[in-house]
Amino acid sequence: MIYGTDGTVSQLEQPLPGDGHLSFQGSLLIAMPGVTDSPFAHSVIYMCRHDELHGMGLVLNQPIEGLDFGVMLRELNIPSGHGGGDRAMSGRRIFRGGPVQNDRGFVLHSLDYRLHDATLPIAPYGTGDDSIDEGVGLTASRDILTDMARGSGPQHAIIALGYAGWGPGQLENELAQNVWIVAPASYDLLFRNGYDNLWARALSSLGIEAGHLSGTAGRA
Repeated sequence: MIYGTDGTVSQLEQPLPGDGHLSFQGSLLIAMPGVTDSPFAHSVIYMCRHDELHGMGLVLNQPIEGLDFGVMLRELNIPSGHGGGDRAMSGRRIFRGGPVQNDRGFVLHSLDYRLHDATLPIAPYGTGDDSIDEGVGLTASRDILTDMARGSGPQHAIIALGYAGWGPGQLENELAQNVWIVAPASYDLLFRNGYDNLWARALSSLGIEAGHLSGTAGRA
């Protein structure tokens, strides 16, 4: 798998012209069992952006050992207000979002929270028990961490360091090689039930039992 190094959020925000491009923005990529020799084994990735030239997503189920929200606030010298002082908030896990810019933080969150000119709206969702009515956004700004520490951040959020990136045609080639299965995102899979067993739960959302997939189905 090849990763780009120039796919920052600000660059990805620019829409590109073109007809016929099948975008997987707002979908999940589920690694096939054959993805064993890469950092993406059993990973589930939320696609934050996907156009003709760029693909950018965050791995949702690889927590970083020894790093939580409380530790991050101390390292960034952000005062731990109401949110940071709350034990559950302080213990919130930080995830390894991918190998690109892994010293940069990204917050995937519900769009009940927005920062002007800093939040990238990704996907709206419909109504119903499994919906995210306010949609999903991505913010890569220290300000959202400060607001979360104060207790005024988004209702739902996943904090990640780094991201997974693809250049032109790379993701499409990997899909053709059965490296990934594409699945719809949902409230439960993104925010409600945590990262435990997320790979199996994401497959189950498609009616697929993890044990029924071949271990040689794809390679990255």
